Amino acid sequence: MPLWYILVLTHNCDKTILECANELFESGDFESSVPDFCSDDIICSNDPMYNQQWGLHNNNYTGIDISVNSAWNYATGKNIKIAIIDSGVDMDHIDLVSNISSLSYDTETNTSPSICYMDHATHCAGIAAAEKDNGIQIAGVAPEASIISISNEMLISTNAPLKLADGITWAYQNGADIISNSWYYPIHHAGIDEAIQNAFQYGRQGKGCVVVFSSGNGYSSSVNYPANCNDTILVVGAIDKTGARADFSNYGTKLDLVA
Repeated sequence: MPLWYILVLTHNCDKTILECANELFESGDFESSVPDFCSDDIICSNDPMYNQQWGLHNNNYTGIDISVNSAWNYATGKNIKIAIIDSGVDMDHIDLVSNISSLSYDTETNTSPSICYMDHATHCAGIAAAEKDNGIQIAGVAPEASIISISNEMLISTNAPLKLADGITWAYQNGADIISNSWYYPIHHAGIDEAIQNAFQYGRQGKGCVVVFSSGNGYSSSVNYPANCNDTILVVGAIDKTGARADFSNYGTKLDLVA
């Protein structure tokens, strides 16, 4: 390609490759000028929707992602058990089935297996641990982790707080490393508080479980309960792909991080 030239920018250049390419083209001295954007998306995952997962790898806004491509060189969630306490995970979902644990529990019947009442839990499970490089849908943050489904109808009803507390208790007693909770309850209940504290104290053979709660989607400057009941809880809020706080996402002094 004798009429093509390669220009390399040094580290102390104060312009981006896009700015330089534009200047070269606008000078009128070149018929074409092409910035050489680097991307390792396809190498990192062959899942067709991976490139839409800006939370994992954001091509447009630097630093507004979790740098998952680099993180996967060190950890993929192997041997980690994530309990999803929610409306019940679809145990046969095509992008999750390889990572679904044989352990599951339904808090409504106090028996196994888990029951799928709604699709919210499946969504949460996919974000956490959808299988990677299977050519299907998305990649999870921890694509080799094991998903333990703990189901609840997620309705305000008789004994509902104690059923949720039972789910947390069952999770730590049955080997969960992480207990993920994308829900809130409108009334403070000592049973939920006790179950969370016990998970911190007795989970993982005395090392304590990691307990995660969403901050809530209430357009509020205070974090929902039970996320606000124990300072050891990891409380997560939401941002958009530009890094701005999502307007619906609760925040405040109890918030630990956003994603």
